[in-house]
Amino acid sequence: MRRKWILTREVLARIPAMVASGSTRQAIADALGCKLSTLQVRCSQNGISLRRRKRPETEFYTNVRLNRDVVTLLRDRAARNGETVQALARRLLETIAREDLYDAVLDEEAA
Repeated sequence: MRRKWILTREVLARIPAMVASGSTRQAIADALGCKLSTLQVRCSQNGISLRRRKRPETEFYTNVRLNRDVVTLLRDRAARNGETVQALARRLLETIAREDLYDAVLDEEAA
């Protein structure tokens, strides 16, 4: 008697979406009707990751060009605060964005 395959190519193709949606390994195995160990082996054999990818909390924007005078002012203020220029710039931008201070900082009328 021939063995029935549960984890066909079509089923395996659905697994990354299940992982991305937050399903645990055990929940995926249960939903597919197989043992956790079978799921792990078959995914490993087929190059499918069962690890959830964490979204980065931060994104890097490194190509910001600033006037030398501005950099000097930021450096002086950061030194007075006992922090790096990068930390000060990050705090300033986060505060402006979080508190919606764009118009106040840019001295523009609110639209």
